[in-house]
Amino acid sequence: MARPRNTGGTVYRRKETAFWWVTYRARDGRKIKESSETTDREEAERFLRERLAARDEGRLPAILSSKNLTFDEWMDWFLEKRSKPPYHSEKTHHQNLNAAKLLRPIFGPLLLSQITPEAVEDYIETRLTEGRRIHTKFGLIRRGKIKPATAHQEFRVLRHVLNVAMRQKKLEANPCRLVEFPVSVKNSTRKPHYILDPAHSGV
Repeated sequence: MARPRNTGGTVYRRKETAFWWVTYRARDGRKIKESSETTDREEAERFLRERLAARDEGRLPAILSSKNLTFDEWMDWFLEKRSKPPYHSEKTHHQNLNAAKLLRPIFGPLLLSQITPEAVEDYIETRLTEGRRIHTKFGLIRRGKIKPATAHQEFRVLRHVLNVAMRQKKLEANPCRLVEFPVSVKNSTRKPHYILDPAHSGV
């Protein structure tokens, strides 16, 4: 009679690092090894329990993908597979390309799991305060300020790109859901603020 497979996991040390590591099996039986990124054993055990819960709930593939996929890599896939016709019009694809040129320098090197609501908020605030980029014979200069609608369009593209990542199980949660775009009041812009995500409100 075959021995039943261990559905739990193990916390252990590795010689080359001070962090605790965990090992466990995915639903398909594949063995997974991860650093808990903590030197505290209790925190490492909590990390393992969270991973096992994510596995049992079917959330593990998205969590692991978001730790190995950069925004640049995902944006390349999105622009090729989900931005062009027949998914979207040529005009929308062009808008996505323009937004990508501005989003990549900030988010490009980050793993999808590293994009936080704070990072999105900082991006919006920076875009709303920096000058418009104008190409002249003397080079690129900045003058005036961009329209809030321009920054809002970039935010919508970012939100959509990450929503597609969620649907493709490359990301567990979209950080844009926790950020509300600022509104203009008497020509002044209110700072972005977090909104409560019903999925995490416990209601």
